[in-house]
Amino acid sequence: MPYGDKSSMRMDIFSPGAYVEANLLFVHGGFWTGYDKGVFSHLGMGPILNNVRCIFPNLPKPPDVSLPEMRVALSECIANIARKYSGPIILVGHQSGAQLAGQCITSENLSDELAARINHTVLISPISDLRPIFYSKYRDEIGLTEDLAQSESPLLQAKHKNVKVTIWVGSDERAIYIDQAQQLATAWKCGWFKSNNRHHFDIIEDLEKQNSKLTTMVLTHLHPH
Repeated sequence: MPYGDKSSMRMDIFSPGAYVEANLLFVHGGFWTGYDKGVFSHLGMGPILNNVRCIFPNLPKPPDVSLPEMRVALSECIANIARKYSGPIILVGHQSGAQLAGQCITSENLSDELAARINHTVLISPISDLRPIFYSKYRDEIGLTEDLAQSESPLLQAKHKNVKVTIWVGSDERAIYIDQAQQLATAWKCGWFKSNNRHHFDIIEDLEKQNSKLTTMVLTHLHPH
């Protein structure tokens, strides 16, 4: 289904059946330019078995758009889901998708009305600080400038005060992912967890399972104790 005007602004929607408890939006990684939503649809199995609708969007990508334009497209997608469906929204982002999801829930970019709909945001192996990427080969691919590295880094922004956030990272990740996860959790004063024996490429696989630690954590605020 479309959620915006560009041909790339489309989303795949998987519903569990007549009873839907919440809506989960998964923003995939790939350093902003890689992959398609269809590669990740199997990750909806765990939430769907828990009566949660799963949405997998494609976003416009560099070089056609800038990182701020990608973030705006994701915000449009979240707002579209809020209009289309009732119930809580859970936002999950992985790697560069976590950077975009994190930027969408900052106090500057998220309205109070939409914040009230977001039940939980989970950032998996997040790229929270873009400044190191300015000195990498990806800089030109994504049109990254020094100013954008500052303005589009979740680590350097304040999250919306009403949004619950959890950071999830693998124990076997490269050190920079663990460091950036810990730094963001410290800056945003939110919980962060290491998943044992998981690395950057397999950490999201536990979303396929109904009762995995990751799936349970993602859905934890649906049934507060």
